[in-house]
Amino acid sequence: MKYSAVIFDWDGTLGMTLHIWLEAYKSELKNLGIELSDQTIIEDFFYEHKKTATKYPNIDFDPYIEKVRKYMISHAPLMKLYSGVNETLEKLQTRGIVLALVSSSPRKLLEEVLELTGLSKFFSAISGFDDIMKHKPDPEPFLYIMEIAKLDPKTTIILGDSPHDIIAAKAAGIDSCLFLPPENKIFYDFDQLKKTNPNYSIETLEEFLELILNS
Repeated sequence: MKYSAVIFDWDGTLGMTLHIWLEAYKSELKNLGIELSDQTIIEDFFYEHKKTATKYPNIDFDPYIEKVRKYMISHAPLMKLYSGVNETLEKLQTRGIVLALVSSSPRKLLEEVLELTGLSKFFSAISGFDDIMKHKPDPEPFLYIMEIAKLDPKTTIILGDSPHDIIAAKAAGIDSCLFLPPENKIFYDFDQLKKTNPNYSIETLEEFLELILNS
């Protein structure tokens, strides 16, 4: 096999959580007396927080985003997995592939949801928002996890659902696979995502498992 390690993203890749993030942003905006369309929230709040803070100067952004993260932590028991998550992780681990997790979600949320879903046993290392200074699309999250898990970038691949995952992987010098499940279509323009030029793109975790085992 070409790959000896896989770094997974969490939100929108293993955890079917994007709709909960949408509700979190929406709920906390409503508490501030602000109502925006779902599409506006997705476009303006999901990915570029620095740009969001500039675009919405009437929002005290740091306290706002902290409340959003607390909303997510309180809703951890509602988080579901994409089809095939357990089977994919188990088969990869059985074949001796090292598994790691990198996410922009808070570590507390990751630890809680991994425990609730029984996935914590699969990962050699995890990295959350509060473990590092810079975040995707900066390569630091991937460089950090490769250092602590002692991964070789030449035999490591990441699986993620966002352009930031692919851009960060390229900057870190590792291969990437773009996850395009039908459930994510409301949150992304898949044609635009593909323009980030990942090494591979797949629609199901079963496809990803086959890709790794046959590489």
